[in-house]
Amino acid sequence: MRNLIINRFNTLSLVLIFGVIQIGNAQSSKMMPKDGSTVKMSKYTFGETVDILKGAIEEQNLMVIHVVDGQKMLRMAGKNIKGMKQIFYFHPKFMRRVIEANKEAAIQIPLKFIVMEKPNGNVIVRYFKPSKVLNDYSGVEAISNELDSLVNIIINEITN
Repeated sequence: MRNLIINRFNTLSLVLIFGVIQIGNAQSSKMMPKDGSTVKMSKYTFGETVDILKGAIEEQNLMVIHVVDGQKMLRMAGKNIKGMKQIFYFHPKFMRRVIEANKEAAIQIPLKFIVMEKPNGNVIVRYFKPSKVLNDYSGVEAISNELDSLVNIIINEITN
């Protein structure tokens, strides 16, 4: 069962990574993502950004569930890129609250950040605010607003 979950996770991640590359290419021509995601520039290197985000997630009493190395996965598919990692995070207490409020919203969990190193060395973090992905489900607005606040604190660690 664990292998099935990891394989699905990795397949989904690879699909998402290819989509991110397309959006990353669009951003290089000054276009913003049209999907409602948020993009922030980190003031740190790629490795520092990943480490700081993981630490900041844990400081907010959330759990880093899994980190997917997109750079390594794409290299396996014959594509060489700079650093790319997806950080999946959440916490069981929030999962319980979401399920109790509206079990259909559980499809949006865990939340994630994707950290990408651009060819010029700049590092960006792309993510969906929890309210963006959860507020389509009635009853979870208070939870998503609370999570938005935590995400803002986490992101401030790499931007301020």
